[in-house]
Amino acid sequence: MADATPISVVTVTYNSARVIADCLAGIPRAIPVVLVDNDSGDETVAIARAIRPEMRILPLGDNRGFGAGANLGLAEVTTPMGLLLNPDARLRPGALDALAAAAARYPEAGLLAPCSWDGSGRLEFGRQPLFGAWSEAGGKEVIPDGDCCALYLAGSAMCFRLEAFAGVGGFDEAIFLYFEDDDVCLRLAHAGWSLVHVADAHVDHLAGRSSDGVAGLDYWKHWHQGWSRLHMEAKHHGRAAALALALPRLALFAMKAGTYRLLGAEAKHRRYGGRLGGTWGYLAGRQARSVRLGRS
Repeated sequence: MADATPISVVTVTYNSARVIADCLAGIPRAIPVVLVDNDSGDETVAIARAIRPEMRILPLGDNRGFGAGANLGLAEVTTPMGLLLNPDARLRPGALDALAAAAARYPEAGLLAPCSWDGSGRLEFGRQPLFGAWSEAGGKEVIPDGDCCALYLAGSAMCFRLEAFAGVGGFDEAIFLYFEDDDVCLRLAHAGWSLVHVADAHVDHLAGRSSDGVAGLDYWKHWHQGWSRLHMEAKHHGRAAALALALPRLALFAMKAGTYRLLGAEAKHRRYGGRLGGTWGYLAGRQARSVRLGRS
């Protein structure tokens, strides 16, 4: 890509020492990079600084969540486009060129995303958007042959037209973790922007590896998943809809958490215990950002 690139890369880290070197290695040296670190307790920042000493690093004094960190990083970008890249994702050669070319082809696109491939070689495309609908009968996964508009673009690599991103107010910082990508996709679409999946841009995504090994993180991830789901329901459908969703979930999660505890299935116990806690926390008026995740 030419030096006068229209794209900068932003990554938000939290105890990402295991993956950040590989992520940065996939970004061409000419590309401006901003790293926002959510108070990692490992060597994330030191590793990143050693690999790219010229890059802008924002080491935060506390963990502010993914969306808040992304907003800070994207606010530092001076190019027209900002690619928000997970630290457990690596760009394949030519990905940024393909995204830049697509942005020029589709000036109505507020958000573009590359093909994201998981560790098994499967394309991460076709997840049902939270409040969207499938165009195919039966909700079958649809794999596009070329560029296409979508209702939702996954958050592992999101290339924003910053005019559009700023116009909708960026990420909702009330959401600490989970569904912030659904929310920004909905708001961009409602504002009249297109969401474009770019077929000839590619990224490899080792899902779930951004903060591997963080003590206590498993429970709190599910806590935030439960909380954020209800926040989204209330935000887009109203408080009554959130309450209607929450009440049966309390009973379901309590039953499953208790059952898996008796069976000694600790991972599943933490999953449903976390979702139960997040659901109850939302109903009790607890703010997601007040929860501090464990550190390794």
